[in-house]
Amino acid sequence: MYRRYARLLAVTAALPCLPRCADARSLRALLGERQSNITLRKRLHVNALITEPGTVEIDWSGLYSFSDTEFTMPSAIRYTPEGRTVWWGRTEYSLAFDTLSNVDYAGGRLTQFSRTVSVAATTVLHDGERLDIAIAPQATFFLRDYSGARIGATAIIRYDAGRNSAGGALSWSGATHSADGNPAGILAAGFGFGRRLATQGLLGKFTPHTNLVTEKSAGTGNIVSVFEGVEYQLTPRFAIDVSGQHIGVAGGIPNHQIAAGITLNLGKWTHK
Repeated sequence: MYRRYARLLAVTAALPCLPRCADARSLRALLGERQSNITLRKRLHVNALITEPGTVEIDWSGLYSFSDTEFTMPSAIRYTPEGRTVWWGRTEYSLAFDTLSNVDYAGGRLTQFSRTVSVAATTVLHDGERLDIAIAPQATFFLRDYSGARIGATAIIRYDAGRNSAGGALSWSGATHSADGNPAGILAAGFGFGRRLATQGLLGKFTPHTNLVTEKSAGTGNIVSVFEGVEYQLTPRFAIDVSGQHIGVAGGIPNHQIAAGITLNLGKWTHK
């Protein structure tokens, strides 16, 4: 019984700091920690801008934070219809969420389903031999903690030359109902570079990559984050990626993470 009262007292004493801690964690989650942003960064230097038309692709990752011991399992499913029009042939439709999130809460561990669900439509505006340009309107809907949604868009440009790939992205999102931890607006710019180790053979399956992202949310200064990793293309439709993520290394509260994930293309859907 005494242990129960002691635990209740500890939880009660911790309550005043929980909103502030939750707000800091919520802001970091919005600033580049989840699967939709992992996918975006890899499209600047490793993966194609959209999934191959007519196919379904799945991303699944495990992400662990060394800074606050949070563990999440970001997931995404993407589909590009096969067709001859912009909306049905050159646009990929995607859904992204956390399969689960496990955080340190009041001296214990709290496991929940995703706090948000994000949808996006990525349209290729220019598909050149080396230069590709795309735009992706997107919306993130809150399932708990906050009300409303975040609405925005991302512009992507990528240039391929031999074994080298480089790209940049500019994105903005706004909150329908802003609050602490859910800024009225977030503007982000990122740059990425990747280089396949060889043209063929075993080394040709490895692509080291790096990203630099700067983000500005309403009411705060600029936050700079750095990412580095390597992707191993086991088969044409299956890849493994391991990345280090350093959120807020400048201008924010640093959060160091490691992410390991897979990308699986399920092939073409046939319609009879």
